[in-house]
Amino acid sequence: GLRIIDVSDPSNPTLIETFDTSGSPRSVTLSADGNTAYVADEVSGLQIIDVRDSSTPTLIGTLEISGAARGVTLSSDGNTAYVADGTSGLRIIDVSNPNTPTLTGTLAISAGYASGVTLSADGNTAYVADGTSGLRIIDVSDPSNPTLIETFDTSGSPRSVTLSADGNTAYV
Repeated sequence: GLRIIDVSDPSNPTLIETFDTSGSPRSVTLSADGNTAYVADEVSGLQIIDVRDSSTPTLIGTLEISGAARGVTLSSDGNTAYVADGTSGLRIIDVSNPNTPTLTGTLAISAGYASGVTLSADGNTAYVADGTSGLRIIDVSDPSNPTLIETFDTSGSPRSVTLSADGNTAYV
């Protein structure tokens, strides 16, 4: 599950609390205010956990999805979650009400395996690490209709992706 660790003294990290999720957590991101954790929980989909009081985390929302949720990131306004969902591709989820997340859009990745995801600063482009073929670059300016811009073969089996501060370089 989710482990919450006090790292205020890096030389002495201490466990604050554990929250057992129903699946196998693969990735976690926090809302900008730090009150909500979004967990890519593999076969259990997206788990949304209230962590305002880190000693008593509480499940507040969940969305089961058909693949294997491996990576998650949030839009800058915190209203949309992007989930790398294994063989099912990219899932775009409205989390404006974290108690009732709803699927907004999907982009299937044929013969691929979405394992990590990040967004451009403007939120219009998603970069997906595809464990089969490399990097997928996806236009998400219309979340209900994401479209593939390009695929870049990296060789190997990418699991994660991040962007440079200026957004001009992807690290896979």
